[in-house]
Amino acid sequence: MAEMKDKVTLLMEETGCERSEAELALELCGYDLESAVKAIPRLFQNIVVLKARIRAEAVPLYGLLLVILNLKDKSLLRARAVVSHNPAVYASELEQHWFDFEARLYACRLWVGSVQEQSQSVEQKLSTYFASPEAQDFYDEGSDYKDKDFDALRAALSVELGAAVELTAQQDVLDMGQFQEVRPRGEGSGEPQPARRPARVHGGPGQGPGGMLVLGVDFERDEEGGIPASSLSAGDLVYTRISDSRDIAQYLGKLFGSRSGDGVSPLLVPIEAIETEEGGRMTIRVRFSAGVCGDLSVDGATKLKAVPRPSQTPWWKKIFGR
Repeated sequence: MAEMKDKVTLLMEETGCERSEAELALELCGYDLESAVKAIPRLFQNIVVLKARIRAEAVPLYGLLLVILNLKDKSLLRARAVVSHNPAVYASELEQHWFDFEARLYACRLWVGSVQEQSQSVEQKLSTYFASPEAQDFYDEGSDYKDKDFDALRAALSVELGAAVELTAQQDVLDMGQFQEVRPRGEGSGEPQPARRPARVHGGPGQGPGGMLVLGVDFERDEEGGIPASSLSAGDLVYTRISDSRDIAQYLGKLFGSRSGDGVSPLLVPIEAIETEEGGRMTIRVRFSAGVCGDLSVDGATKLKAVPRPSQTPWWKKIFGR
């Protein structure tokens, strides 16, 4: 019984879950702590993604909105927006996977007609609205939002854009594991397949879904004090060089501050996601800015110069470090 209590406590500390969730995860995993740590993100669907199109014909302006809510702690995880005079923005499909929708939103920001100042103002309006008491019903678990539930948001956006706004939205409900994936996992009754991105010729750089720019990069190695790639996770920071030879990549390198003269210095950038491949290799995606990322496949044993994100001590260290 004491051992069980220790496992529950460790699982709660490691994952931030509640006691009832920890007990359920351990029971479902045969009281194997390592399996329960991996299972926790998949057990509870408390991530809500709201994808929306807006238009104000009187101006005219068109836009896309993406809002991601964590129902468990009633927090706003993400608020993204683009506002444009280009009506093609409004033609974006709401049915697509949220990751592709976000990439589409970022790509629309680069189109002719995009209004950067108003895009940022709408993002701020979204952040303010979803932090207000007026929006608290959106954080109720099991809610299926109707068109009228967005009336207050429509009114706020109408004031912001200076004309009556039409808003069409779609709601997706995810578990934390699905939200943390780079790409949607394959469907089927068996074990989920590893997430895959669209193929790139010879693993080279290119354009990702929805117009996202994928740069060729290299990571700084550190055989003495580095961290094995297999030990890294999303949120960790890794020293990255932009090795892409394209003009746009060199321009962005200067913009990000990694190029000065003929030299290329590494940037400390966050890991967005990691995909495990066959043979112990893994593809690591890093994020430079909105709509610009970098991918590189490395061996899991490769030691990289990286900075772990602040976190609690791993559960296995707590056990063996006593």
